[in-house]
Amino acid sequence: MEQISKKHRQIKKYTLKNGEIKYKFTVYLGIDPLTGIEKPVTRSSFNSVKEAELAIDKLKYEFKQGKKPENNRKTFQEVYLDWDKDYKESGVKMSTYSKTEGYFKNHILPYFGDKKVAKITVRHCEEFGLNLKKSLKYFHHIINYAKDVLDTATRYDYIHVNPFDKMKKYPKEGKHIKINNYLETDELKRLLDYASNDNWESYTLLRLLALTGIRKGEMRILTWSDLDFEKKLLKIYGAYSYSKHNHGNNISSTKTDLDREILLDDMTLKVLKKWKKEQLLRLQMLGLTPKQAEDQLIFSNTKNKIVKDNYANNFFSNYLEILNIRHFGVHGLRHTHATHLLEANPHSEGIRTDGEKQRLGHTGKQDTTSKYYRHITYPIMEYTLERYTEYLNSKGIY
Repeated sequence: MEQISKKHRQIKKYTLKNGEIKYKFTVYLGIDPLTGIEKPVTRSSFNSVKEAELAIDKLKYEFKQGKKPENNRKTFQEVYLDWDKDYKESGVKMSTYSKTEGYFKNHILPYFGDKKVAKITVRHCEEFGLNLKKSLKYFHHIINYAKDVLDTATRYDYIHVNPFDKMKKYPKEGKHIKINNYLETDELKRLLDYASNDNWESYTLLRLLALTGIRKGEMRILTWSDLDFEKKLLKIYGAYSYSKHNHGNNISSTKTDLDREILLDDMTLKVLKKWKKEQLLRLQMLGLTPKQAEDQLIFSNTKNKIVKDNYANNFFSNYLEILNIRHFGVHGLRHTHATHLLEANPHSEGIRTDGEKQRLGHTGKQDTTSKYYRHITYPIMEYTLERYTEYLNSKGIY
């Protein structure tokens, strides 16, 4: 048989049905140190002898460096499965995992899925970014997830360099327009006054959100045992976080994984006491038996179960429309609380910062003051609440 290459006699010529000439080879690279078996590699569809020679040289060099030839054929989808396993086991909340899963299913895998990671170029990455820009306003986080997968490919030596690292710059996102998604004190007063005359359940709910800053997911799982009327404390220990991957266990830790207690003002406590009595009557009218305090939700649906995600927002949106106040989501009540805490402006910076963080469940760097006051949480809570309620009272909110 004709020897095609003096350098690599393994190279063979073959002819396609259309008469086009191509080149192929099967080469033995050496002994796989893990299996002790010789490693044959077959490649084909080369357009020239020189192209095939270069391919053999590259395979031999990479094999000596410990790189397996089969890794050159790893697809993005295959690497994604490795990345996905690590990501899922990283401790990420399953609700967040579900969102990320959607990004891959709808945007990343349709473009990169069947591409071999060794063949993905900077041009592919730039084209991917531009395509996202055409269909989405905010998309940088999706590019970053795709980049993470190729970082995994780099770490496992499937590729030498992540092509995303060579992109000049991500395409520009749409402008992140910041709206005033909080209520001014006069707007909060109008909201609470109207709700108190309309529906005691909605009033209790919106007041609790606005005057504590708790998250909607935290509110959904509150039970009466989380509220200590004597000590005036509301315990926040978790949140409702739905995901199909939770297998029905949708109650998780709080967003920052921090349990906390919030000191309540006297008026909010009175409102809650009245709602507790009214809720009991409502459950009886529905033919439902109230549960023990540790199981009885403070806010429940007509089957005495956890309310839907849009439960609070329905009340809130309706009142904003009636009162002709600009529309934003119910999470704006958390922004409202944070804003009014700042405006209340307690004099001691250290106490103010600690009190606000504790009340809102925020995390952040602990300076010396924060560490010092950590063991006297209740005085901090009292101080923060006093300044806050004084401020609201001065605005006619009781």
